Amino acid sequence: MKKVGLILGLLVLTAAIYGSSGAPVPGKVEPQRIRWKGQVIKVAISTSLTRSNPNIKVDSDVIAAIRRSLAAWQNVADIEFQIDISDKQGVSPSGVAGDGVSLITIASTPENVLLFNKDAETVSAKTRVFYNRKGFITEADIVLNPFQQFSTDGAYGTFDLQSTLTHEIGHLLGLKHSGVLGAAMSENLGKNTSADTMDFESRVLSDSDVAAVRDLYGVDDEACCQAVSGKLTLLSGKGAKNLKVWAEELETGRVMAQVDVDADGNYRLGGLTQGSYKLFWKVKNGPGRSTSSELDTVDVENHDLKPATQKINNEPTKIILDYIGTNSQLAESVVAVTRGREQTVYLGGKNLDADSISIDFNSPYFRIVSSSLTGQDFGPDISVISFVVMVDKAAPRGVYSIFAADGNGAKAALIGALKVQ
Repeated sequence: MKKVGLILGLLVLTAAIYGSSGAPVPGKVEPQRIRWKGQVIKVAISTSLTRSNPNIKVDSDVIAAIRRSLAAWQNVADIEFQIDISDKQGVSPSGVAGDGVSLITIASTPENVLLFNKDAETVSAKTRVFYNRKGFITEADIVLNPFQQFSTDGAYGTFDLQSTLTHEIGHLLGLKHSGVLGAAMSENLGKNTSADTMDFESRVLSDSDVAAVRDLYGVDDEACCQAVSGKLTLLSGKGAKNLKVWAEELETGRVMAQVDVDADGNYRLGGLTQGSYKLFWKVKNGPGRSTSSELDTVDVENHDLKPATQKINNEPTKIILDYIGTNSQLAESVVAVTRGREQTVYLGGKNLDADSISIDFNSPYFRIVSSSLTGQDFGPDISVISFVVMVDKAAPRGVYSIFAADGNGAKAALIGALKVQ
């Protein structure tokens, strides 16, 4: 297999910073697709992770967590990681180029600490990616937050080390945050709360994560990698922006891929296996912007690039979905459900009236228990409803979306908000 070459030449390099609860640098326009030029990627593990560290719970299996995180991506795409141990402690500073070493570190060096000067209490890690004019990554450094605690056994109040690394390695490979709540690349990664709610499933890649990395690097599978592309325009004819598009498997309703629409309305969903999909779009989260609608149904096969184009009316609905949860708690993260069981789910947002709203799924494996839709009082600043969902015992493993419709049929959606483990 050909090794990647870190050849800088005279190209001007650019750096982007991504975090497991953060976003790219504000005001900076990032390319839609960046990737390593070759399939072999060298990663250096700082001795700050191989030696005893006060930020990592004693007896945590650090090296195994790192290896499993790398293997999660390597096992689904045509990439190979080569691991080495390095005495280097600090991330490469921002600038025209890094030092050529892609480092994973947790050391409390000045340059590492500086990365978290604004969000030391909320972000588990950050990744600085250097790439050239052609969109090829030349270096990527992962820094675990030296102000936070990590563990591999679900210890209360700590970030799960393997989940954090799996997410950041996605950034190292060139992936951005996903709008799928149940994806490893979802923007929100919470701390462990208790043994009863421990969810090591966040260590596992979702179908949309797999599609995203295969779209960049491919895989040795004849059924992959198919793509759907198109353009969303407003009724005025201008390209629609600030949208997300996602694909759900037609037969099951599982979320299989998701992408943000370009500023001109163009999008490309790649890395799909051959099959039939239903496409949806939604407006990115923002004040009063929760519109969602079906886009098209497509069959993808034989490496054809299937077009799916539509003029849309993205006037906001009155209803807005922001949060989901269980046990009278709300968050911006996926809810795990169990096959063959009923479970009460809470939705939070704006104008969620149990008397006029309806809840739906694009899957035959989920149904609302009759008359269970109920309004909840969480105070004046948020509208909350709850309902009982029954999950069929034959539901395939994966993540599924929730749709809420008002009396006029206008919809809002949470992409991949329920996970069947």
